[in-house]
Amino acid sequence: MGKAKQIALWVLQILLALMFLGVGAGKFLHGAQWMEKFRQWGYPENFYLIIAAIEILGAIGLLIPKLIGYAAGMLAVVMIGAFATHLLHSEFRNLVPTGLFTVLLAIVAYQRRPDFVRKNPAKSQAASA
Repeated sequence: MGKAKQIALWVLQILLALMFLGVGAGKFLHGAQWMEKFRQWGYPENFYLIIAAIEILGAIGLLIPKLIGYAAGMLAVVMIGAFATHLLHSEFRNLVPTGLFTVLLAIVAYQRRPDFVRKNPAKSQAASA
């Protein structure tokens, strides 16, 4: 991977980490508002706290090299859930930013996937034959 691509990925990871850290912390700081939103969406009363914890842990994981791929994948799954929630509740204005963050996280997850996932099984079989 080229140096420019590495720098761009790190910038993206840092920006995503800051965003998820802020959103996750906001859920803890403004709990009553988030609890009401999650209740309206049909989630259990304190489910927003689980999502907040995942967002904060994911944000930290985006900054730790061995965890980046896992953290980005985990946050992408959360964002897919958020996208589905907004879609099911006709909150169409939230679909574009939610979808954009999902795609950015998927890019990071793919680019930072662990080495054991990168290995091509076809190459491994050809080498052993």
